[in-house]
Amino acid sequence: APSSSPMSSLKVQLTQAAAPSPPSISFVERYKVAVEARINLKHVHRRLQVVAKLLIVATFVEDALRMLFKFDQQQQSMEIAGWTSPALHTLLPLLSLAVQSCGALLVLASSGVGGEVGCYLLLGWCVWHPFMYGQAGNREFVLETATISGGLLILLSHLLLLRTKAPLLGESGPGAVGTPARVQAVGRVLLVSFFLSFALSLAHAWAVSLPLGAGDGPGVWGRGTQAVELVLSLLVLSLCGLVVLGMKSRHVALLLAAAVFAAAVSVTAANVVTLLLHSSDTFPVEDTAGMEGVEADAATIADHQRYFFFQSMSTVGALLLLVVHGPGALSVDEQDGPIKIASEKAEA
Repeated sequence: APSSSPMSSLKVQLTQAAAPSPPSISFVERYKVAVEARINLKHVHRRLQVVAKLLIVATFVEDALRMLFKFDQQQQSMEIAGWTSPALHTLLPLLSLAVQSCGALLVLASSGVGGEVGCYLLLGWCVWHPFMYGQAGNREFVLETATISGGLLILLSHLLLLRTKAPLLGESGPGAVGTPARVQAVGRVLLVSFFLSFALSLAHAWAVSLPLGAGDGPGVWGRGTQAVELVLSLLVLSLCGLVVLGMKSRHVALLLAAAVFAAAVSVTAANVVTLLLHSSDTFPVEDTAGMEGVEADAATIADHQRYFFFQSMSTVGALLLLVVHGPGALSVDEQDGPIKIASEKAEA
């Protein structure tokens, strides 16, 4: 065969040089593809949804069981909270038992109208709960309840979406952003309320610890503590802003859920060890408005610690619901459409 001319060879080389090279795949994308090839993400998504629902109702179930098995103590709690009528000392714990148990069962058992009713019951209880126990002035108590309410609103928005069959975005027609998306956006705001308060408390502690004059500043350890408080407060504020805006909110919610879970387990374990080693001692009642300076036995303190632990678990469940269902239409991440968790291969 005749050899090609130098001119034709040059044209071939120029054409190959001008041809676009195939796009490079980043390490993250390669890792994602490898994970999807080995794990059915659809099954993971479903199991995470079940775990999130179990966790978010954990504090309601625990509180209802406490009403059932320690009814006399709950009557005393109503008296301490300021309710003067003996009839209310009995009726209010019964109301608590009925509302929380029914709401939790409906949320767990139904993904339809029953689940919506359960969410409404538990949301109503979240509003009433601080007033019933006289804790409306306890900022930490109220904000933790608000965070759990945010998770319930995210779950409610998903249930409304399933019932109405209306997409969160609504790709056509008036009212493109419907009620489910608005409910979900409010839920995101409430979801970070406790963390926002925590960040502002750190910022306040940092501002108070600043030196007031020359020569009276902190030492090296004090300056290090100030720097940690400032960085941590800015980090938490940034994460809260990302959740509210719906920007990388799934990743942020997963990070916060892991942090809350680790903190709750470590603090509870330390408290359990302390109570076991000093079971005959009395301890001050902390984080409870109206009981400042009051001391209680180890069993009562353990009961309080168990309540706070399950409340933290419900906060973890609320955050996981955001991981499962995403931020919705009123967000930066999904304003152009919801991001699917499962891959096409996983769904097949």
